[in-house]
Amino acid sequence: MELKRVKYFVRVAEDGSLTKAAGVLRIAQPALTRQIRLLEEQLGVPLFKRTARGMRLTDEGEYLRAAVAAPLRTLELAFQNVRTHSPQIEGSFAIGMPSGIGDVLARPLVIGMRAGYPNIKLRIMEGITGSLIDWLNRGMLDFALLEEQSIDDRLTDRPLGAERLMLVGAPKSAIKSKRSIAFEAVARLPLILPTHHLGVRSVLNNALTKIRGSADIRLEADSCRLIKELVATGMGYAVLPLSYFRREYRAGTLVCAPIVKPSLELPMFLAYRSGSRTTSSRIEGVVVDIITRTVNAIRKPESP
Repeated sequence: MELKRVKYFVRVAEDGSLTKAAGVLRIAQPALTRQIRLLEEQLGVPLFKRTARGMRLTDEGEYLRAAVAAPLRTLELAFQNVRTHSPQIEGSFAIGMPSGIGDVLARPLVIGMRAGYPNIKLRIMEGITGSLIDWLNRGMLDFALLEEQSIDDRLTDRPLGAERLMLVGAPKSAIKSKRSIAFEAVARLPLILPTHHLGVRSVLNNALTKIRGSADIRLEADSCRLIKELVATGMGYAVLPLSYFRREYRAGTLVCAPIVKPSLELPMFLAYRSGSRTTSSRIEGVVVDIITRTVNAIRKPESP
């Protein structure tokens, strides 16, 4: 079986479209269609259902993707990183992160990597925690930044520290500058929060359980950008780490107060497949170092 056909299959499975996959692979669509059909003929089973909305995997196709995606990624990186003793550090890595982290971290991460290591190519994907963990296990990602532990035996979670959560509001809100607010009082305010898929919500849920309380949740949104825009209009309050709204705080469009009794912290972890040999330790060390330094930079203390 040609490795090329397996690679084409995984690309089409991930994109769900022959047209999109052909563009990424830089191959004519008829040629890609023929390769997929040859693979199906070779295996003796249909791998896709052709629909008006694109290519959907059959049960056999789902099984094959789950079985080959991670090994294929391992093999590709093995070929890519075989010259580990070269004075040039090069490679191609996929890093995933929730949208809240992506809003503040993606740009400086790309700039920092490009400036220090121009031969390392990054692909950044955003998603909720469950999706990021799934993509790691399927080999679609090499690293993921998570706001909570993966709780997956197949993954290693490297702690990157934690950042204190703040109550965030509009300039004309009830927030008093430089005055802390008790968590029980926060829970009584009209809140605009992420859904249960994101780490901020997990921290809040745990705190509510401890005080046996509930929160006045007016709206849920997984977009950190949308939450900040709605809070700035005075629609409600948010609970976020300062790094997520530092620009708006400096511009005066958002104000904040520390949360106490208890104080709340949002952790961050760098997750990757346990025992993965997809990268040389040298290249992996560079990627981890850049990520760690970028995280520390956006978390630089600033007195609210």
